[in-house]
Amino acid sequence: MKMIRINGVEQPVSSEQIIFEDFVSDLNKTLNAEQLVISSILVNGREISESDESALKRLPVGDLGDIDVFTAKPQDLAYETLNTLEQYIDRMVISIERAATHYKAKNLITGDAYFAKSIEGLDLFVQTIGGVKLALRIGLNPKIGLTEATLVSIMNDLLDAKRQNNYIFLAELLEKDLVSNLKEWKDDVFPLFRNWKAN
Repeated sequence: MKMIRINGVEQPVSSEQIIFEDFVSDLNKTLNAEQLVISSILVNGREISESDESALKRLPVGDLGDIDVFTAKPQDLAYETLNTLEQYIDRMVISIERAATHYKAKNLITGDAYFAKSIEGLDLFVQTIGGVKLALRIGLNPKIGLTEATLVSIMNDLLDAKRQNNYIFLAELLEKDLVSNLKEWKDDVFPLFRNWKAN
């Protein structure tokens, strides 16, 4: 019988032959009933990444050595994510401003590289915000809805301007509208998230 630790408490695994993927899936079902999620998994003292998890998924749990699982409430993870998102926005704004600067200077290849990086960053940002809203059970809120709608509108305008090769308008959208919207997320929306009482 193999023992794993969940939040430091030893618990037996029903079979050492269960593969890692099934073990994680079963554990997620159990935690879901307790309104918890896995926040990290350590194998032999090292936190595993998504790619590590993919490499381990077909291995029997009995072959993996020490397994430590840490759990959290989805709301707690959402609040941690907000702290990370603030730094993420700061880094994104640097790329956005560089794209605008290069477009204005007609350095289109470099501008395009920063633009592509900015769009990828925005996509990830939008997905992450969706997860935070879900975890905090945020329903309709006019301020959040308006800021979100504005971001989507700016992204659509950016893609239109790019398709039309209108680099002057693109630069203006990036450095004025988009940067302003991201600042609004940090200054106005994130405090709303932090003060939200999840039901």
